[in-house]
Amino acid sequence: MALSPKLFIHEFVTGGGWSQGELPEGLADEALAMLWALLVDFNKWGQVRTSILLDARFENQIPGLDRKTLPADEVILVEPQQHASIFADMVKRSDAVLVLAPETGGNLARLTKIVEDSGVLLLGSSSVAVLAAGDKVECFQRFQKASLPTPPVQVIDFDSAIRRAGEFHYPAIIKPQDGVGCEGVCLVNQPSEMAEALKLARKATHHDKILVQPYIKGVNASVSLLVAQDRAVPLSLNGQDIEPGRPFTYCGGIVPLAAPAAARAFEVACEAVRQVPGLQGYVGIDLVLAQDEAWLIEINPRLTTSYVGLRQVLSVNLARAIWDACRFGILPEQISITGKAVFVKRDPGSWKIE
Repeated sequence: MALSPKLFIHEFVTGGGWSQGELPEGLADEALAMLWALLVDFNKWGQVRTSILLDARFENQIPGLDRKTLPADEVILVEPQQHASIFADMVKRSDAVLVLAPETGGNLARLTKIVEDSGVLLLGSSSVAVLAAGDKVECFQRFQKASLPTPPVQVIDFDSAIRRAGEFHYPAIIKPQDGVGCEGVCLVNQPSEMAEALKLARKATHHDKILVQPYIKGVNASVSLLVAQDRAVPLSLNGQDIEPGRPFTYCGGIVPLAAPAAARAFEVACEAVRQVPGLQGYVGIDLVLAQDEAWLIEINPRLTTSYVGLRQVLSVNLARAIWDACRFGILPEQISITGKAVFVKRDPGSWKIE
């Protein structure tokens, strides 16, 4: 009897990719939630054998959740200095790989390229698509060319931002060119707040430029999609509980979000995906819903934290759906959502992962 395919699920933050020292506050909770949820769903499907790397610092990050209780067939403890070599070795001895990593510093694109070069099945977007989606300036230009609703962007040097602070319209958003989530994203209400925002943004990026956008006050939302062979199916409109400030803070979300602009959000999200060839599997689109419009903010070419809520209410096993989309180019024919899921990033009990 043939063995089931071996699937290596690699979450960068929990899997030894983060350098030694303190774990990134906020990202650590989201990372562990997504990893845990994926493992449970693939385990329920029962058609693959899962393996993961686990940074020892995550042992009992949630009481009782450790190398023995995580629902993976194989858990390998790893130190940050071992990450590169062990990741490459795990890819070589797997039949498929699913990578969860921040776009910051090119991490997601770099790891994705290693998988592509190995010839192993990639359960996600291509490295070229990841690079394009992870560059907020590149995305803005593509959105603008396609006449999609998106806030205007100014790209300026960190060093000149203070000098030019009086030129901007306030309130404004300051954010890194390649950041992930709310890392380094700041609301600036007046020029005197620019210095603090730039200091926070600089910590979240290796780029020497920063983005300035007008602040659109509205409902923070996202659309979760499955993508296969340039076809996209929107799964849900999600609410994002985000506290604006310096920096912004992502607290959790609600799935689904009932909003008058839901149909428009799905339309805009699908059009955004079409602007970046090579997107595949699970993709998240961040938007702001305001004045009956869905304003495009960015593309997440990977699993997003909304997965934790979506899996609770979706009629299909989302992990299997990702496999089918990437392995066979098949998207679900019928999708329904039952009930509502509210999840809090810092409250594992709300994740409802069993």
